[in-house]
Amino acid sequence: MDAQQTEPGGQRIFIARLIVGLAQGLALYLLYYAFDQKVWPATDPDFFAPLLLVFLFVPLLVLQALGNMRKRTLIVWAVLATLIAAGFAWYDVWHAWPTDPVMGATAAHVAPSPRVIIFTAVFLFVTHALISCSEADRRIVPRYATLFDLAWKLGVQLAIAACFVGAFWIILYLGVALFEMIKLHFFRDFINHAWFAIPATALATAVATHITDTRGSLVRGVRTLALMLLGWLLPVIALIAFAFLVSLVFTGLQPLWQTRTATALLLVAAAVLVIHINAAYQDGDAEHWPHHVLRVAGTLASVMLIFIVTIAAYALWLRIDQYGWTVDRIDTAAVTLVALCFAIGYFVAALLPGPWLKLIERWNYVTTILGLIVLFALFTPIADPMRLSVQSQMERLMSGKVTAGKFDFSYLRWRGGRFGREALIELGKSKDEAISRRALDILSQTGRYAPSGSGKISEDDIAKAITVHPEGKSLPTSFLRQDWTKSASLDLVRECLAGRPSPYWRCDAVLRDIDGDGVDEVLLVYGPSNGRVQWWNTALFKQTAKGWEQIAKIAPSNCAADRAALLAGKFDAVAPVK
Repeated sequence: MDAQQTEPGGQRIFIARLIVGLAQGLALYLLYYAFDQKVWPATDPDFFAPLLLVFLFVPLLVLQALGNMRKRTLIVWAVLATLIAAGFAWYDVWHAWPTDPVMGATAAHVAPSPRVIIFTAVFLFVTHALISCSEADRRIVPRYATLFDLAWKLGVQLAIAACFVGAFWIILYLGVALFEMIKLHFFRDFINHAWFAIPATALATAVATHITDTRGSLVRGVRTLALMLLGWLLPVIALIAFAFLVSLVFTGLQPLWQTRTATALLLVAAAVLVIHINAAYQDGDAEHWPHHVLRVAGTLASVMLIFIVTIAAYALWLRIDQYGWTVDRIDTAAVTLVALCFAIGYFVAALLPGPWLKLIERWNYVTTILGLIVLFALFTPIADPMRLSVQSQMERLMSGKVTAGKFDFSYLRWRGGRFGREALIELGKSKDEAISRRALDILSQTGRYAPSGSGKISEDDIAKAITVHPEGKSLPTSFLRQDWTKSASLDLVRECLAGRPSPYWRCDAVLRDIDGDGVDEVLLVYGPSNGRVQWWNTALFKQTAKGWEQIAKIAPSNCAADRAALLAGKFDAVAPVK
């Protein structure tokens, strides 16, 4: 590719990339302008979301493919990528709640969710790599050496391009700082305009893509260095993983369950192992055969991988069995399935006789295809996490596995999308008064902590949401009966109420005479129920002639023991320093 920059064909490709980059920048700016001004197509989610995702990703694929794919292949892939991105975006806004919970109850849900943006990027990047490899080898299933070479090349190109764009903006803001020193603000105002910032970023990306594509030696050098460094980190991560698994024999699994993040951390560890194993293995060529130490570490890591993923899967199943499916758990289950496929293949490869880990060449390809199938299912009606999670939660409620008092109705409202809305409407017709009242109350919410229903927070809601300390005391009747919807402390009280049905969060109240007037004040402490992390909010309330008012806030510390001491009453009130 180095010769491209001196050939007429290389110049034509560079111009084509600049045109694509400029077109992408202008299109994204126009979409931004429409969204900001609330004009079409930003008023129509069926058009806006697909257009945004298409112009965000498809031009990037075209930029990289120019000069590397035959014209026919490029056109077919660009059309297919457009259909995929548009389809994912359209379904994302279709299955969402009709209004945007961030923009407000009256604002239509027009933008694709961060979840679909991230996973669409992954889907298109991986698919692009596979198609590029097939195109390079002129065969449907490419050679592993080609897969390895192009996949890492694309990854390095992406990283270098991101650094280039970052450096571009650092230089611009350096210019801003220079002009600011002499009290000139025109340059700052200029680069902060969306009509400059968005197209300029797109053009910088196009230039970076061309540079990294034509400077093949630069990319190969960076890739070789990265692989060498990652490969020699393999013994370190392998020893850490081995020590961790051995430690579990003595500690048991209970400490893992108490973290409530065991599955995520274990899957991250598994991903790190897979990356480092492949960095050591490289393309499997005898010329790149790793050092004996790396081969031993790679074998050990391949064997341990299945144990780490199995524990992650078990931890996930415990949460599902206890609390049912949610969108996050379904996404995690999908990742776990792919990780388990990797783990099985690597385990078998480590035990098979013959060349070291030879099986992973075919297994990586098969597992990658599986991952694409799983991703496609998640963002289509095939396995829509919103639909499946709402079905799961409704089954738990209808079967009596969870009572109405402990059921998370707010999940249906804020995470269930249109399926949650339909479920709440159905529950609102229930003959069970507790279920119907709560469903209609949540259904009418216009914000996560906004007033719902009549807007009045009932005494019963507050009493059930707040645990009182010391034991035996109860919240003052005047505190329970106060109309908090008219209070400046509404958000804090709403946080307490929102935490009521959740197994993770709780709200506590400590009753104590802080100012020595003989009347207890109320200290609200809102945070995690397991004490693993810090609390979120602490506020002191005092009864005045106007009712209960918040008179002070305590900044949360980074020590769970401090929260425990507050709840136990192990604190002193000190007069303010004058």
